[in-house]
Amino acid sequence: MPSRQELLLDAAIGILGDQGLRALTHRAVDAAAGLPAGSAANYFKTRDALLVAVVERFADRDREAWRTIAAFVRPVNPCELAEALTAYVQRALGPERTVTVARYTLFLEAAVRPELREPLATSAAAIRVWAADRLREVGTGDPERQAAAVLDYLDGLMLHQLAFPGPLDDIERNVRRLFDRDPGD
Repeated sequence: MPSRQELLLDAAIGILGDQGLRALTHRAVDAAAGLPAGSAANYFKTRDALLVAVVERFADRDREAWRTIAAFVRPVNPCELAEALTAYVQRALGPERTVTVARYTLFLEAAVRPELREPLATSAAAIRVWAADRLREVGTGDPERQAAAVLDYLDGLMLHQLAFPGPLDDIERNVRRLFDRDPGD
């Protein structure tokens, strides 16, 4: 059961994903969380404090989601890993679309507000370690480089799909191609 503070921050993540950064206010967070007016302001005195806490909560949730994925997704070859990553993208763009939009909203805000970068960078580094470990387990040539290439490709693909939705037919094939590339390419 999430704490009251976590409930507020999760509601704020929902607002970011459904309505964008401009809609993130203490009042909107209170309403979305179903809590009395002033609840968010009791924890986060300013909008900046709220945003910093949202970034930290998002990063914690992101790391936890990937820990869960790592516990259950154990591909034995590159094709199975490509299938798993394709399923992740489809989920991120489907049932988890709100969280995915919030993620990129926070990334863009971190681009202009350096104080928001550290928790997101820490989370991204943990995800890259997971990806490199999976790539190492399935026997690819350069797991760290390939993990960076695959995750960057998926980030770009998801961002593009959020802005300009279209067919997702070639994800798995394109991910497999990244695994197959020679490390010197």
